Amino acid sequence: MFKGLTLKIIIKNLALAVVAFLAFLLLAMLFTGWFTRHGESVKVPNVVGMSAEKGFTVLDDQDLELIIIDSVYKEDLKPMTIVEQDPLPDLNVKPGRYIYVIINTGVKPKVKMPLLTNGSANLALVLIKNSGLKVGRIDSVSSSFGGGLVIRQKYKGKDIPANTLIEKGSIIDISVSKKISSLDTSNSSNVIAPPVEDDDGL
Repeated sequence: MFKGLTLKIIIKNLALAVVAFLAFLLLAMLFTGWFTRHGESVKVPNVVGMSAEKGFTVLDDQDLELIIIDSVYKEDLKPMTIVEQDPLPDLNVKPGRYIYVIINTGVKPKVKMPLLTNGSANLALVLIKNSGLKVGRIDSVSSSFGGGLVIRQKYKGKDIPANTLIEKGSIIDISVSKKISSLDTSNSSNVIAPPVEDDDGL
């Protein structure tokens, strides 16, 4: 009698244990699915070209979060415009995903004015371009130093020393020496047009 009762208790306990295990397993699966939002995804919208404020709103509507990680300067874009994003548009990601963006600062970076004087005019053109500056007027000036040397470098009509910090893209004018000849009877400067730059800037 006791033996049969003991067997029933064991079987009942085993059944309860199995039910409890299955219930735990089901709850664990449901909780994991809810926590990781398994199976859910959203398409990343294109926020490049938007203001950071609008991009934040657009991403927030899709349950995504905008994170600014860097900034660059783009002359043709307004300040705080998004210029790059990661992940790229149209990719499917899980809700809550961070979308990393780079924005336009709108502030021109500063560059150092190179030393152009006493060097050749061709070298000056290369240095100006490589420094992120632009070539302006090229004046031809009679000089006893020989032809083709830069004798003055100017910014906004005034001499500018080397290593002076100026905005990137600023226009630099130079005066280039020419040999004095018997035909040169005037001390005035003759303005000549800058040479046309090829793909190498020469």
